[in-house]
Amino acid sequence: MKLSEKLDSLTKENTVDELSIMLSFAQVSISWWGQRLVTVDGYEGSVAVDELASKYLKAEPFQSGTKASLVDRLACESLWDRVKQLYTKSDKDLAGTRVYGYLVPIREFPLFSDLLYTKDIIREELGGKRASLFNFTPAEFKKYWSPLLKYGISFTAGQLETERWAATKEMVERAVVVGPLKVATK
Repeated sequence: MKLSEKLDSLTKENTVDELSIMLSFAQVSISWWGQRLVTVDGYEGSVAVDELASKYLKAEPFQSGTKASLVDRLACESLWDRVKQLYTKSDKDLAGTRVYGYLVPIREFPLFSDLLYTKDIIREELGGKRASLFNFTPAEFKKYWSPLLKYGISFTAGQLETERWAATKEMVERAVVVGPLKVATK
């Protein structure tokens, strides 16, 4: 099966599980024109690193209003460094090529950048989404933690602004072990 077909077949619900397996067998390379590519053992062909990262960012736990479980959110977060590593490794590989000195400056020139390369929009989005994995509606938050424990409030832009309360990764890990808060009944 072609790697591009496999990525296309992923849904927002199965992306985390499938990418977790695929990233264990992934390698990055640089094409002769300086494109960052990823190949995965067991699949034919390669895809742009941005394409794989974009698919990762469409996973259910990243979606606004998600009902993703705490375990799913932690699983998605555990892939974060592995996806980021694809960029780090390709940065090093690209810097060691002749392409780096000739084509990369053209890439940064606005007239040509859209024609030759995808901009670093995916990388920028990747940088800003990690914290969103542990944002909850107030009702979801209160299910696991006391409202006194929230460390920040954020709002999602859009037609409807929704309040989100942030938890830390450690809080989520503990909630997986302990479970929902027990409400005292009379």
